[in-house]
Amino acid sequence: MTKVGTKIIRFSLQQRIQHGLLAISVLMLIITGFPIKYSTEAWAPYVISLFGGFGNLFRVHLVFAVMMVLTSAYHIVWLIWTFIKRGPSWEMIPTFKDFRDAIDHAKYLLGINKNPPQYGRYSYLEKFEYFAVIWGVIVMGFSGLILWFPGMFYWMPRWAFGVARVVHSNEAFVCMLAILVGHFFHVHFNPKVFPSSLVWWNGKISAAHLKEEHPLEYQQLIKQHPELKNVQEHESRWARSKPLIYAELVIFLGLFAYLLYTFIPLFLQDLI
Repeated sequence: MTKVGTKIIRFSLQQRIQHGLLAISVLMLIITGFPIKYSTEAWAPYVISLFGGFGNLFRVHLVFAVMMVLTSAYHIVWLIWTFIKRGPSWEMIPTFKDFRDAIDHAKYLLGINKNPPQYGRYSYLEKFEYFAVIWGVIVMGFSGLILWFPGMFYWMPRWAFGVARVVHSNEAFVCMLAILVGHFFHVHFNPKVFPSSLVWWNGKISAAHLKEEHPLEYQQLIKQHPELKNVQEHESRWARSKPLIYAELVIFLGLFAYLLYTFIPLFLQDLI
């Protein structure tokens, strides 16, 4: 971790590029994928028309599917290169402490514990999200490959293609919920960082923000840079804004309910 003034470089350029490519590809796959799956729904033609027709929409979907797979391969190559150059890093590997942190976090949100759990470089939520992405890419990639090139899988039973179709769309729905309701709130609309944390853009985090969100990592940092020990606590002017908090609560709960109301019946139709 590199210190720049009172800012700390939390994510390298390589990590930000990989995140950007993955974010673009996944969001575009969501936008183009559901109109393909549910082209007979009333809202689908409006989305399809934005791409100039169903054929163009499908081609764009395939382009970003390839982009997602290539980004995943890029990430694996980067991990191998980092391992060779710097040695192994186990910071993202879940530990027993992460399970305790999850329980303690729940207690904190319920008001049972007065203080939140103390996180190191990555919290249990960040680790869960990372491995959820890995699982999602594997499931979406393999099921998508079956649907794209069915001739390659002639040896599979006929029912397997139906399973691939259902799994592909269901995993996409879970991914959409996780991004729009979970990730977007935590990174962009959380009152503590509103209107957005810029770590994903410039890789930098303030020493005060690091102290608040990742106190164990902060303690390691001040051993190398003692001048950060007396850093003043920083709080966004939106952090305690009740109008913002209530508005976001209504918006995100409404969005969550709308997505469930819209897509759950469609998924049930697939299973019948």
